Amino acid sequence: MTERNRRNFIKATGVGLLGGLAGCTRGGSSGSGGGDGSSGGNGSSGDSTESSSGSDGDLAIPLEEYQSADIDWRQFEGSQINIGAVQHPWVSAIKPAVPVFEELTGIDVVWNILPEQQFRTKRQTDVSTGAGQFDIFYMDQVVNQFREEGWIQPLDPYFDDSSLYDEEWYQPDDLFEASKWQAHGGGYSDSWTGIPITVEVQTQFYRTDLYEKHDLEVAETLEQFRQNAQTIHENESDVVGTVGRGQKGYGMNIYILNTFLREYGAELWTEFPNDSGLDTDGVIEAAEWYTSLLQDYGPEGASTQTWSDVLATMQEGRAGHIVADANLFWPGLTGEDSQVGEDIGIAKAPRPADGTFSPNAFNWQISTSKNASNSEQAFLFMLWASSEPTNTWMHLDNGAAFSVRQSVWENDEFRSRVGDNFAQVTLESLQEAAPDPFDRKYPEWGQRYSEELQRAIAGQKSAEAAMTRAAEVAEDIYSG
Repeated sequence: MTERNRRNFIKATGVGLLGGLAGCTRGGSSGSGGGDGSSGGNGSSGDSTESSSGSDGDLAIPLEEYQSADIDWRQFEGSQINIGAVQHPWVSAIKPAVPVFEELTGIDVVWNILPEQQFRTKRQTDVSTGAGQFDIFYMDQVVNQFREEGWIQPLDPYFDDSSLYDEEWYQPDDLFEASKWQAHGGGYSDSWTGIPITVEVQTQFYRTDLYEKHDLEVAETLEQFRQNAQTIHENESDVVGTVGRGQKGYGMNIYILNTFLREYGAELWTEFPNDSGLDTDGVIEAAEWYTSLLQDYGPEGASTQTWSDVLATMQEGRAGHIVADANLFWPGLTGEDSQVGEDIGIAKAPRPADGTFSPNAFNWQISTSKNASNSEQAFLFMLWASSEPTNTWMHLDNGAAFSVRQSVWENDEFRSRVGDNFAQVTLESLQEAAPDPFDRKYPEWGQRYSEELQRAIAGQKSAEAAMTRAAEVAEDIYSG
């Protein structure tokens, strides 16, 4: 990336992405420093309800971009939809364009933006009581719990309605397969449970200056990654070889480990829900690699490191590389808050020498409930928000960098803004991503699994003992 383009990218993305990184976590109790989304955010607090109507200026996107679709955009003119959302960069990126949707459809949009934990509580109350306040809401790892409880409205009937959907215009094949898979309950449902709106994928970030100084090649394998960590750890003062998430929480340490266990050929479940895969050889090998890496070449207290600790350690120049982490770290590592912003490289996540490249990825999606009064209007909003014209505008003109559409990552103007290497690594990683399959009790047993992994990283038990216990807990939760 050239200096000019890098600075333009930072200017466009820095505030929004960094401010919202806490809102990009995947939940679970992690202790201090995030992971449950309770810290960070964009600085606002409490409930924020506001209407997007009233724009009298030029529209951000020409209406002609949407009027070419064979969709009856005006069939619900005069109605209103309520959106429940967390404080998140997607909200900041799309809100300036919402008057386009309102002008196109005649539907008013009302936002209910909440801190993440507060939102989760209010969302569950809304759907479980049948209140139906939210016509659209953010959805995450609890998607299959909500689906099996009958709280989510499948979108398939709307996709089948010719007045609501035009496949040729929407171009669903432009969405990443991994994103569509997660929108189908991560393999637990044949129906659309929502529409994906953002995605992040694991990559590796490394110090180019240290790699050059010690004549290191960027690691393609886990063995090379460990060797690079050792070289930096043993030859640099005040710099550890590596750093990675050790803190418990299903959005913390296991979000990283799940990449490696798949690369070793293992799965979370050998036979769902009776036989957990967490005590299989592949998982134990992955856990042994990760725990020994952090114990041997990580910082003191590696078992309590959150995503924000990892980011800060790299920003302050105190680590050689990150084990593997989300591409949304890129603005933070290369931005003005970083002391090593000029010396950060990005590459695909490493894999075992005889393993398979299989990076983890996470999508936020938006869904509607069976009790919502305006689910059809909500579906029109989902289509509009995730369509190619809206997505491209958000990423070219409003600083977004989390598109679920491949065409955005292939767009020359976007690649010039964010950096060609960053865009290409992200694109190729997303095309081969294998996201976590969130079964309905994943938040429960995933939390316990993460606690066992934390104990192993802390040296309180072996990786094999920790994963064996994690498997027992997962099976017990389903058999109980």
